[in-house]
Amino acid sequence: ISPLGEKRAEAYKNYFLNFTVDTRQREPNVIFAAKDSKKSHRPRLTMEPFAKAAQLKIDTRFGNNQSADLAADLRANQQGKVILICWRHPYIPALLSALGANPETFLPSGKWPGKVFNWIILLSFDQDGHLIPSSSRRTNEHLLPGDSQ
Repeated sequence: ISPLGEKRAEAYKNYFLNFTVDTRQREPNVIFAAKDSKKSHRPRLTMEPFAKAAQLKIDTRFGNNQSADLAADLRANQQGKVILICWRHPYIPALLSALGANPETFLPSGKWPGKVFNWIILLSFDQDGHLIPSSSRRTNEHLLPGDSQ
């Protein structure tokens, strides 16, 4: 993780401890990060400061190409929870699809721009696990100076 990535990871600690959506406190109570690869530990390292502060374990069982498995696990075991997922950019469209969202709704041309690190995609689901499009959106974090609009 780069020095700037370390700053962002540290900023996430307070960001997610105080996370609100439409004035409702929505602090995550479950964290998933893409499994470490030989080349990258970024998703896990990005979540570590928040996980420690919130006293949560980071679940890293699922790798880049296991979006469908992660989605199935969420549906089976995480209903009604606020879930935070940190995933690698090229694989986010597949994760969105596995979760029932259209990547083109949230990402330009359905792809995450490689140099963008300050977006969050918030997906809301009803009690039956169906996506609620009107409550789902992409937001900018505005954590660090120079974050894109």
